[in-house]
This record gives sequence, structure tokens and C-alpha cells, in this order.
Amino acid sequence: MNAKLKTDALDLTSLLNGLVFFSPVSLLVRTTAGISLSQFFILQAIMATMVLLTEIPLGKLTDRIGYKSTLVLYQIALLISRTCLLLAHVSCNYSLFILQAILEGTAASFSSGTQSGYIYIMFSKEHYAEKSAHVANYGTVGFFASTLAYAVLYTLIGIKGLLLATIAANLVAVFTSLKIPKETVQPRSETRQKKNIPYPQLFQQKKIWMLLMILAALNIGRILINFFYAEKLQLCGINETWLAAIIMGYSAIQLLSERILARTKPEHYNQMMALFFILSGIALGVLGLVNVPVWTILFMLILPLFLDIPSYLLGEVQNSIVDAAGREDNRAELLSVFNMGVNVTEIFYLFGSSLLVSAGSTACFVILGAFMTVVGIGICLSVKSAWLLSLQEKKERQLILVYNIKRAYI
Repeated sequence: MNAKLKTDALDLTSLLNGLVFFSPVSLLVRTTAGISLSQFFILQAIMATMVLLTEIPLGKLTDRIGYKSTLVLYQIALLISRTCLLLAHVSCNYSLFILQAILEGTAASFSSGTQSGYIYIMFSKEHYAEKSAHVANYGTVGFFASTLAYAVLYTLIGIKGLLLATIAANLVAVFTSLKIPKETVQPRSETRQKKNIPYPQLFQQKKIWMLLMILAALNIGRILINFFYAEKLQLCGINETWLAAIIMGYSAIQLLSERILARTKPEHYNQMMALFFILSGIALGVLGLVNVPVWTILFMLILPLFLDIPSYLLGEVQNSIVDAAGREDNRAELLSVFNMGVNVTEIFYLFGSSLLVSAGSTACFVILGAFMTVVGIGICLSVKSAWLLSLQEKKERQLILVYNIKRAYI
């Protein structure tokens, strides 16, 4: 592991954020308080809508007050949101549940793009993807701990106790976030002075829209995991109670992402991205078409890792686009704009989930798998084209050098 990736306050904050003790019964937190399933989906849609509405304004705020300050505000907002959830559960008040959804959506916007920009500034392009996976892994460890403790806590202190334990972890996270180092001031670059590309011009570029489509596809992949894994187990004749073991299993496998990225040289990022897009496409296709228990469980376990690697690498791509556009002063805002494509996808899914379900899980997995495979092949062709162009330029430089040498002796 790189020396720069020793455990720091950002890692510990991620660990504490992973301690969501009520996560296995998050639906029960609402339904036992009188919330119907349809109302639950409305709450989720409200949350996603709030992320969309507050994404850019809070991105602008981050650019003004700094990344560290926004990360602290995120922890505070999350603490207030979880406290509101406890009050809503105790009072069985739907209005408080709506307020909690609004607060949690706003809290999510504080972190949107902020952590990505902070890591990019503090750890450079070369270590961005590895550090992103490193921080995420601490969150996964927190998830493990809370999941293992859930059964005992639920038996001893019930849902209210689970909520109180989560709030306590959030409170510690607030104080831990205060120890996150202040980001360094970026030097004024020539790129930013010369380019400073306006937003309308930037979003006229086809590559930006392609990036947004790919980010949205990765998000849909995670939605399929969350909503259709239980159904896939049933189609294979496996009791859905095994889903908890599947979740623990693929979470453990996701910890490998840091090691994979640590062993990948920056010049090979594009090849690695192409490989994992193709692997994701294959895994999604198998899950859509095959109902053999062994193969289904195998690909259910490895698919989340396959989706993670391109996500971390695309985070570096987004920050590089900000640099190339000369918009370093608006990094958090621009990263928030990129995330809006993902949020819009999620909103359309939550409001139109019945349409997706009516299409059937098979169609959803296969269509997305085909798209992922095409993206991977497209990246392969792009890498090959760039390699051939590089060889051609090298050959031309050699010919020019030979020509100049011959002229010197004539």
C-alpha cells in the first residue's frame, strides 16, 4: 500500500458512516410506524428529488467555503436527518418522515462531488482511484460491523435502539470529520487561465453526454442489485433469507477493489476500465439469462466489484475534465452537475418502477449488460486507436530524425 494511504480522519469518518445499525430493517423503520409500501417509494423519490434540487447550489457553496468545511457540514446534516428519523418513527408522523427525506436528500448533496474533489486535490491523479477505494473500504468495514451487531442489538433494544446506536455513531463522525486536514490551495494553472471553458460550450461536447450515460448505467446496475437480487434467488429456488449472506459476501469481495487499483499503473487505467465494463456486461447477461443456482450466486457475488472499478476510475476522469476545462475554481459545482445525470436516472426509476418491473428482471439485466459490453468494446477500440496513432507519430519522428541526419552529412 502507498504510504500516502495510511488511515486518516477521512477513512475513520467513512467507517463511522458505515455504522448504520438499522440498515437491515430500514423498511421496517417506516412500515412499523404506519408507512405503506407506496408511501415508502414516495419518500425515496422525495429524497432523490431533493438531491437533484440542491446538488448545484451546494456544489457552489463547497467551492466558496472549501471541501473540508463541506464534509463537516455533511456529517452535521446527516446527524440531524437521523435524529428526525427517530422522532418520526416514535411519533408515527408521516409529515416528519417527509421532512426526514428532505433532510437526508440535502445531506447527500453536501457530500456529492465533495469527497471526490477533496481526494483528487489531496492525493493527485495517480492515487485518486486507489484512495477512493481505500475510503470506501472503511465504509464497508463499518457496514460489516453494524450488520453483525444488528441481530444482537435488535433483540436487546429493538428498532429504537438501532436508531439511537446509529445516531451515536453519527455524532462521533461529526467530531472525527473536524480532524480531516484542510485541503491545500491549488496553484493557478496556465490551463485555467487560458481555457476556462463556459458551461454551455462544455456540455456541447459529445464525450460529456456519453460520460453521463455511462455513469447513469452504473447507477442502474446498482439499482438492479438492490431490487432484483431477491427475485433472482427465488427464480433459482433459493430461499430469499440467503440474501443477507449474499450481501455480506459481495461486500467482502468489494474490498479487493483497492488492491486491484493499487496494482494498476495510471497508463493502464483505460484498459482496466474496458476490461471491467466487459466483465460487468457478461455478469449482467448471465444473471438475466441463467437461473442455475451456482452460476447465479457466483455472478451475484462478483458483479458489485465489477461495477466498482469503473466507478472509481471514472471519478478520476471527471476531475480530469474539470482540469482540462480550466474550471478548477468550480470543481465541486461541476462534479455536482455530472452527478445530476445519475440522480435524474434514479428519480425516473423510482417514479416509474412499475414499468421497469413489468419489463421483467431478465430484460433489465440483459439490456444493461449489452450496453456495458458495448461501452467496454468502445473503450478498447479507443485505446487501440490511440496506441496506433502514437506508433505512427513515433515512426514519423524517427523518419524526420533520419532525414535531418542525412541532410547534415550532405
